[in-house]
Amino acid sequence: MDNIFNFSVVGGSLGVGHILFNLGLTLALGLMITYVYRVTHRGLSYSKNFVSTLILMSMITTLVMMVIGNSIAVAFGLLGAFSLVRFRTAVKETKDTGFIFFSLAEGMAVGTGNYLLAIVSTIFFLLVVWLLNKFNFGSIHGNDYLLIFTINHQSNQPDSFSVIFDKYLKNSMLLNINAKNGGQASEMVYSVRFVDDKRSNDMIKELMTIDGLSEVHVISSKADIEY
Repeated sequence: MDNIFNFSVVGGSLGVGHILFNLGLTLALGLMITYVYRVTHRGLSYSKNFVSTLILMSMITTLVMMVIGNSIAVAFGLLGAFSLVRFRTAVKETKDTGFIFFSLAEGMAVGTGNYLLAIVSTIFFLLVVWLLNKFNFGSIHGNDYLLIFTINHQSNQPDSFSVIFDKYLKNSMLLNINAKNGGQASEMVYSVRFVDDKRSNDMIKELMTIDGLSEVHVISSKADIEY
């Protein structure tokens, strides 16, 4: 009984202390991963259950690696058992796949006793994710918002909103025009950057005063909305 709670291998199996240490370290690293995931997540597909699953997945992987140990027979047995499992939930965000694989890798590292590798790689991975998010890496445009509004051509003069654009925007770029009402109106989509983000509501109010201009919307383009 004295050896049960130590960190050594006892009779071909791990001691309780070793098991708890591995699972505790995996839990701590999993919490770090999920925190950065929540902070850097963009879009509308956030799932609380997915975040919890990342932690559970890493801990299960650690457990599996401890069960396997150096036994090839056990490894093949577990492979056959897990091949029976079918996952039907589709991953909506491509970045989520990266977090899934890293959670698995982190659990494998801890489960095989590579603690330094698990800790250093987790810190480095999360730092890279945070930097990519901070600098909005991979975006096809440098502006911050999408400005969408509808123009009725019968009651609106061309470029009637250009003065307002000059007043509130640093720059703007027309992304898309959609015909509406049989060509009598158009939905305009602009990529814009405000001189002062806090005055976006003032710009919307002024645009709404223009005859023939309606349905004004401002959307943050930082939420992975690409045109």
